[in-house]
Amino acid sequence: MLQDLINKLSNMEQTFKFAKNDYEYDFYQDVVPFVEQVDQLLEHLLEQKHNILKLQYMNEQKFQLLIDNYKELSVECHYKRTSKKLFLEKFKAVQHDLNYIKTHLGDLS
Repeated sequence: MLQDLINKLSNMEQTFKFAKNDYEYDFYQDVVPFVEQVDQLLEHLLEQKHNILKLQYMNEQKFQLLIDNYKELSVECHYKRTSKKLFLEKFKAVQHDLNYIKTHLGDLS
């Protein structure tokens, strides 16, 4: 499950690159289904919240920020107007947290 989130995050990075190169995504055909997939993946992550919060460097606030940033990235990656700097900051933070959780708890399947 964590690997699915990490893979989807990589998809977001690629989607963002296409958007920056003037590819225009359709809101209903591209963005909505993508966000729905992300929401399903995040539901599985939320089911493991109690285990994740036991980790030394994870707390309620950081976990919620991970969820919020992931959701924001899932939408922002589709739009050219998204700031590259802000996108990459969120991307790296989410990537770091997911890898931290995976390293200490496994894939949480």
